[in-house]
Amino acid sequence: MVFDRRKKLKFIGGIHHGSHLDTVCSSQKKGLELIEDAILGKYPSRSVKFEKKKLLGKEKLSYEIVDVPLANGLSLRVVKREEEPVTAFPVLEGIETKFEIEEVLEWKKWPEANISGAVLNEYAPGVVFYATDYIERKETYLNSEKLNVRLAFLVYTGTTEELRRETTNLPDGGEVVIDLNEAEILLPATVSVGNAFIDDYVMTAHVLEVDEVSTPCGSGYLMLLSNEPIGKVRAFALKENLSGEIEKGASLKLAGWLQGKL
Repeated sequence: MVFDRRKKLKFIGGIHHGSHLDTVCSSQKKGLELIEDAILGKYPSRSVKFEKKKLLGKEKLSYEIVDVPLANGLSLRVVKREEEPVTAFPVLEGIETKFEIEEVLEWKKWPEANISGAVLNEYAPGVVFYATDYIERKETYLNSEKLNVRLAFLVYTGTTEELRRETTNLPDGGEVVIDLNEAEILLPATVSVGNAFIDDYVMTAHVLEVDEVSTPCGSGYLMLLSNEPIGKVRAFALKENLSGEIEKGASLKLAGWLQGKL
């Protein structure tokens, strides 16, 4: 299939990653210390080139990527240029799923992007995820129609408590009543959460697996969740961001950040 990559690539305003750092670091100070350590060369780095479109022509920029390990499958990625931090965000190894790309939404000022499209399963939900590897895999995202991506969910807040029937507003203005103990839903957080970005979601899910982990930034849970629209998804939550008893089989209501990588 032939498609026009120029129509596929769009430019949007990005956001600050502060709330994303809060998903893995109990203390902002500790998170900033890890970023500083990465800048100072206390962890291995690798060099990448990134081509950025300018008003007149293109510019190829050089960056260094530093992945600071936090726990099994969880890290803090720091991108720097000329020994100055460009961006930093947590990365969680996700569960592979087939995905059809509709648009690549590159951030205007940074070598980052969101990917818009649909999960290729029987429900075919349309989602937008933040591509944690975009700085390295931009050309693959732009030149592919369908890819296997590994989706993961970083939790802002969540609970197992009082998951009863609720009325939820839909994007078209309608309402639906949901029994949150049984249903597994995925809704854009922009529907009900102020200042939510396009890759923020509210979901209800069931815990398939859970492990308690300790990281340099705080203790938390690495979970494998069942969410019917997208299937199985790997998630991480700091203990203080979850309320109720977190165990296998528990029903969760979560708000968080959807990310993915190739």
